[in-house]
Formats: sequence, structure tokens, C-alpha cells
Amino acid sequence: MTGAALILQKAILAWLQAAPLLMEKLHGQGIYDHVPPDARFPYISFGQSQVYAWDTDSGSGEEHSLVLHIWARSNGRRQVLELMMLVEALLEALDSSTLRPDIGGFYLVNLTLQSSQTRNDELRDGYSGQLRYRAVTEKIEGA
Repeated sequence: MTGAALILQKAILAWLQAAPLLMEKLHGQGIYDHVPPDARFPYISFGQSQVYAWDTDSGSGEEHSLVLHIWARSNGRRQVLELMMLVEALLEALDSSTLRPDIGGFYLVNLTLQSSQTRNDELRDGYSGQLRYRAVTEKIEGA
């Protein structure tokens, strides 16, 4: 049941990496699945994800719960909030785009922000933000 999970993550990654302003703020490299030990702040990392069956009478689909983490040190909470607002706007544009990304045999039905959170993270000596999204994908028949 995780057919579209990795494909969806790759599509979101490609969409975010194609945003010049975001990449400028992340110094051109800061979106990770697994954060390297020498990662430069600020950066974004993919967090927990879950997939649920979302089949209909006419086809098979999946409901995805996924989390993006935003990390910063300098300018703390302000920098995290600014990055969160930028990511929110970019993913809202992805959801409303008629030019949906190719997600390898799946159609992105929707991508919706469910919640956001910021906090001081003393273990990482900085601030973190969390954006939790719900996405629905449907398998394209014949794909």
C-alpha cells in the first residue's frame, strides 16, 4: 500500500528544489531525507509519514500523512516562520497547479496543510518548525 509514498516525496522535493527563493534561503542544498552530520542551517527534512488505503468504487488510492521539519539557528523562530510560510505557499501552489508533477503512475488528488508548529529545540541549539500535510493519490489506470 505504499506505492505512491516515495514517488510523492520525490515530487514534493523536486517542486521545492525548483523554487529559486527557497533554495537561496537554504543556501542551495538544504532539503534532506536523511540529514548529513555537516548540514548547514537552515534546512528542511522529511519526517514521519503514514499511508492509508483510500480506495473508491472506481479505483485505488492512498491517503498520505507526511511531515516536513524546518530547522534554523540564526534569527531563530523568525527564520523558521519565514521558511514555513514560504514552503506553505509553494505547496499550496502545487496543490492548485494545473501542471501537477509527474508522480509515476499516480495522480495527486490534493495536498492540504493540516497543522503547523514551532518550538525551541535545545538539543539542536536552535528552532524547529513542523508542517503536517495530508495528500491523496489515485493510481492512474493503465499506468
